[in-house]
Amino acid sequence: MSAKIYIGNLPMDVREHEIEDMYKKFGHIVRIDLKTPNRPPAYAFVEYEDERDAEDALRETNGTKFGRDTIRVEFSRARRR
Repeated sequence: MSAKIYIGNLPMDVREHEIEDMYKKFGHIVRIDLKTPNRPPAYAFVEYEDERDAEDALRETNGTKFGRDTIRVEFSRARRR
C-alpha cells in the first residue's frame, strides 16, 4: 500500500532531484510532486511504494534543516468532500 508525505517550508529554488536525493534512502519513491507557488514557501509531496518507508522518512526528516529552513513533514491527507 503506497503512502504519501507532505514536505513543507522548502526554499523556492529547490529542485526535484534534491528532494529525490534526500528521500530515496528511505525506500522506493513512486512519485515526487514539487510545487513552487507564486509566494514562498515551496512544498512537495513524495509518494512511497511502502507505507513503512513513508513513516521512516517522516520520522527522520520532520524538523530538520533543508538549506537555511526547517522543514515540516507530515502524512498527506486525502481531501474529501
